[in-house]
Amino acid sequence: MGMSKLILYMVMGITLMLSSIHSLFSQNHHKKTYKIALVLPFKSTGNHSAVGEAMLDYYQGFVMGAQTLEADGFKAEITVFDSEKDSAALETLLQNGTLDDKNIVVGPVYAEKLAQVEAYCSKKGITLVSPLKYYKPTVSGTGVVNFFTPDSLRVRATFEKALQIFPKHRFYVVSDAGARSKIEVPRIRNTARKLGISQIKFATLSGGRLSIPIIRNDSIIIFNTIESISVKPELEKLIKNKKNSWIIAHHDWHSSYRTIVNKNEPTLLYPEVTVNTPGDTSMLEFENMYYESYFSDPSKYAFIGYDQALYMGYGLMAFGDSFVSKTLNMDYRGYINHINLKKHGDEIVNFGLHFIRVNEGVREEIEP
Repeated sequence: MGMSKLILYMVMGITLMLSSIHSLFSQNHHKKTYKIALVLPFKSTGNHSAVGEAMLDYYQGFVMGAQTLEADGFKAEITVFDSEKDSAALETLLQNGTLDDKNIVVGPVYAEKLAQVEAYCSKKGITLVSPLKYYKPTVSGTGVVNFFTPDSLRVRATFEKALQIFPKHRFYVVSDAGARSKIEVPRIRNTARKLGISQIKFATLSGGRLSIPIIRNDSIIIFNTIESISVKPELEKLIKNKKNSWIIAHHDWHSSYRTIVNKNEPTLLYPEVTVNTPGDTSMLEFENMYYESYFSDPSKYAFIGYDQALYMGYGLMAFGDSFVSKTLNMDYRGYINHINLKKHGDEIVNFGLHFIRVNEGVREEIEP
């Protein structure tokens, strides 16, 4: 196991030692067998499905994560259900009481079915996890765990990451007359004010020129709200030869690394929750381990399942069923996931982001 996998558990252990080292063992969190249900759209009947294949990868990665923790004393009983085996599968599952004794329910994936399971879990006091998509809770106070970040909160998460890595940089928010900019600029302005960011200026871009000049030789970050990818060269020109300057790319500019071969965007930062970095040693280690178990190469969903299982497993061992509230604001770095859960109203959302740049076709992370 790589050191990155132990970071969260070590932080938790330190926290416990400072408060009461005896509590971990007196509550026997490490001895309890936790019951986890994976309720996912495997689509096990009917035609072959790409969605079903992705869910199988997630499941296999999740199981591998739980098995990895067995050496540390983690005990889990993982039960798997197909939420889309047929049109009545989910309703039948919720009506027959099969989930009543579960500590955690992971899934389904899509909002409509998640709403049904959320209503059920809120009545039973079961932690519900939305594993692959952001889901806005419909029942107040249920504390659904989201491992992904909605666009509405991505601005705050991106600012927080930027302040962490670039605390002395000046921000420029560059917009156009488009509909997206009209939505995002006020959001950015309000977020910057709430975070106490004073070194920030707002400008519009037209014909390759900004409405205000950029301070010469300053270290800056351009927070871009323009949807069109064609604006990239114009923005890059604005910071050419400026030391330690970056452009935070619009989230709609994202491209899979398979489509960016030979591209070079070393000054553009793509905010992402998950990232596969080809050739990463620890990832190759996982790929080999996965292949030995399942005789196939893992997709990103296998990595996501593995990382999430470790995050939840470490949390359960340290804090028991209350691990969600106890791990808020803690930083966890998995193989491809960056997890930093925060409370936002009734929501629990992942504010963990990677900053990725593309350098000669290779995706590289900008580390703090």
